[in-house]
Amino acid sequence: MSSVKETQLDRLSPSDPTTLHNSPIAYGLGSFGLEAAFKVFAGYYVFFYVDMLGLAIALAAIINIIYALWDAVNDPLVGYLSDNTRTRWGRRKPWLLTALPFYLIFLVLIYAVPDMFQGGNLLFWYALVVIFLFETVNTIVGTNYEALFPELFQGFKERTRASAYNQGFGMVGELVGFALTPIIYSQFGFVPTAVFFALMAGILVFFSLMRNREDPIAQKAPPLDLKDAFGDVLRDRPFWQFTIVATLLWFTTGVYTLAVPFWTKYTLEAFPQAPSIIFATVFLVAIVSVSVWSRLVRRWGTKQTWLWAIGVFILSAIVLAFASNMLVGVIGAALAGVGLGGVKVCREMILANLVDRSTERTGRRQEGVYYGLNRFIGRLSKILESLALILLGVMFGYISGEQPGPDPGNAFRFLMGVFPLVCMVIAWLLARRLRLEETQQRI
Repeated sequence: MSSVKETQLDRLSPSDPTTLHNSPIAYGLGSFGLEAAFKVFAGYYVFFYVDMLGLAIALAAIINIIYALWDAVNDPLVGYLSDNTRTRWGRRKPWLLTALPFYLIFLVLIYAVPDMFQGGNLLFWYALVVIFLFETVNTIVGTNYEALFPELFQGFKERTRASAYNQGFGMVGELVGFALTPIIYSQFGFVPTAVFFALMAGILVFFSLMRNREDPIAQKAPPLDLKDAFGDVLRDRPFWQFTIVATLLWFTTGVYTLAVPFWTKYTLEAFPQAPSIIFATVFLVAIVSVSVWSRLVRRWGTKQTWLWAIGVFILSAIVLAFASNMLVGVIGAALAGVGLGGVKVCREMILANLVDRSTERTGRRQEGVYYGLNRFIGRLSKILESLALILLGVMFGYISGEQPGPDPGNAFRFLMGVFPLVCMVIAWLLARRLRLEETQQRI
């Protein structure tokens, strides 16, 4: 029995990474394009519909909840289908090349709201439908592109190097998407901004897919039914512990993303381009910190580095909660950038390592299922974000840009400080209990 298992494992073990000739720079450029385009959506769609078009914040929260629940359903399903795809072009590329054009079209349609829908219930229904469609293709693109990473770059040294490139380019994309969007839309409007970022993302992702080659050995495994595909992952306790911590961190970054345009406007009473400065600070510092965090992973190990990164994130929440001017806001943003760089580097390493450990146990590469289930739980952070928005209205009376309530400044100070602080403290305590070093050493 054991000899059969060993034979299967040998047949399905990863290829020598030097024979794949994959480019971490090309993969990172694809991440740059996708991150930049997605942040045009994630950073500004709530602000656009609530503060500019007058959609009630409670209705925006309902859209967020529906968005999160649908995302939670389709993420693992997309991962399963991707893992079990067998074509001459690979497992992931057919999905990516098919979904990418729709991803770009729906990104533009989110901001290209026809005049007849700009008001009342029709605005809610338009936003709900177009965001639902965008989320669907975003799942297909995001899950498949992330699932390529462990397969393209195998072995601890190769993967650490590729992770630094990927996270560095990805955060430059986030910087560009977050920081340049207010500058561009203030001059040209939201629709030309979305068109620009959509075209850029499409070109870069297509280049990445043409430059990198999937591991042909991964396609030799026979397709699995749902029970077999999900059974091992569902029993992987460290994976679920890690995913819960990652979800709390996702919630924090999600709240920061949604709140910054409101926070700079109402709490800091800053100029319209202030969100660009805050986002630029976060991601410039994060980009610079990536190489440092990568070295710390090699020196301290994944878990210890992860705990330090979360600790810096906690400190940033305290500073942002007490910020009353742009100077203190920028200091808090810089601290958030340091923590973000470390959290991103460690997250990618930990999740890829968990996939490798599953391959050792089962002789199968199931990146799609792992990444899909991780995204499934992580997207539940959207529900937490929505509840936070609803609670904001109940506690402070904020409804929309047309009805901001009596104290919007403290409302968004609370959103930027209290919620992230509580969640990150819980995340740190849970991360402290994980045993991740054995996973790292077995790569």
